[in-house]
Amino acid sequence: MKKILFSSAVILVCLFVFNACNKGDEPAPAKHGNPVPTGNYLAGLGTTPGYPAGRPFVLPPHISIVSSIRGGEMYKNTEIDKKKYTGPFPFDIIPKSWVSYGTGTFVNLYITFYNSLPQPTNIIIPGGLIFIDSLDFDSNSAAVYQKGFILQDVDIPIASMDTAFVILRAYCLNHTLAPSNYNAVYFIGPITSNPDLDSIVTIMGTKQYPFGEEYNIQQIIWNVTDYGLNLTSSEVQYLNSLP
Repeated sequence: MKKILFSSAVILVCLFVFNACNKGDEPAPAKHGNPVPTGNYLAGLGTTPGYPAGRPFVLPPHISIVSSIRGGEMYKNTEIDKKKYTGPFPFDIIPKSWVSYGTGTFVNLYITFYNSLPQPTNIIIPGGLIFIDSLDFDSNSAAVYQKGFILQDVDIPIASMDTAFVILRAYCLNHTLAPSNYNAVYFIGPITSNPDLDSIVTIMGTKQYPFGEEYNIQQIIWNVTDYGLNLTSSEVQYLNSLP
């Protein structure tokens, strides 16, 4: 009897030691709610510093951008400082040659594309592409202007060996920064890899341009970029309901 009790005690001690030694290797208990993705997917969005996460976008070799990419707000030309302005387009009247593409709210991008091919072509600006103000690249300056976010693919035709004067509509990724204006010089950034922004782009990829719904969509984007929230089921349902 004593031998049985002794053996049982030895077994219990061994089990205790084994469990204690392996406790550090056990997975952490599951948390309720949406998991936080690994990687800094909020970098450069909202008030979070840094460069936005994503994959690079490169223009086709036969497409080039003439002059700089300027920000602007339609019909608010009185805000331009004529002494400092060096943009590629007239500041008094927006000429008929400028054609608007896409949808957006607070970021308008004036871009002149040139096609070097001897035949007409099209340039696709992909949904999810981010445009970044040049001051973001200056370590001595704080961010001033909102980054522009392309919601859906934009298909722009360009005649052979000719230019296309494009006003590209974009959504805002930084609620607290200033809307684009003619003093802002933009650069092409990455195609976002933020999971929630990417979900918005995926849902909207098969939709018509959501004219009249821009501000509702902008609020959903700000919920992601400025408030660090995951898409809610009601937001997904709303986006899916758009034609």
